[in-house]
Amino acid sequence: MKKITGLALAALIGLCGCTADKPAEKVIITNDVELVSTPADMTVYEWIEGEIADFREITFAESLRLFEEGGSGIVYFGYDDCPWCERAVPVLNEAARETGITVYYVDVYGVFQPTREQFDKLLTYVEDALVEDDEGEKSFFVPLMLGVKDGVMTDNHVALVDGFVIEEDDDQMSDAQKKELKNIYLDIIRKTAD
Repeated sequence: MKKITGLALAALIGLCGCTADKPAEKVIITNDVELVSTPADMTVYEWIEGEIADFREITFAESLRLFEEGGSGIVYFGYDDCPWCERAVPVLNEAARETGITVYYVDVYGVFQPTREQFDKLLTYVEDALVEDDEGEKSFFVPLMLGVKDGVMTDNHVALVDGFVIEEDDDQMSDAQKKELKNIYLDIIRKTAD
């Protein structure tokens, strides 16, 4: 009887140690550039579940400073009426909560729009994240999540996952697709870590 009780207690302790809101792997991303930011209101993304991670809203100009001044961090470009962003942000939130990182959020239709010069300069830093069309023209698309380490983009991901199509307003990725997207985000976070 003691062995069974001891095994049951060990199993219970093991299960209690794996809660969804506890960081699975703490990640440190040191940013020596002090960005002007405010807490981002991520409650506008209707499908976020549970606690909201540390999202800090910054402007395009501040995201440009991250590159120009050799900063580090995870930057997300999107907006709340974007159907793809609506589905990406809850997955990014989960990855950010698990790793304990801050996400710098740039609302691409926010109040502080970049000058043409600022936007063009930012594009030079994120050129690998631009999507090329059939004619070879590159464009800036959202949702865009990227890692920046010492002013250089470590990796990026645009859109959601291959095979997912939004046909109806309430269409959602499958659990496997969400896991795939989360793993992409986690990989970028790890590549950007100290």
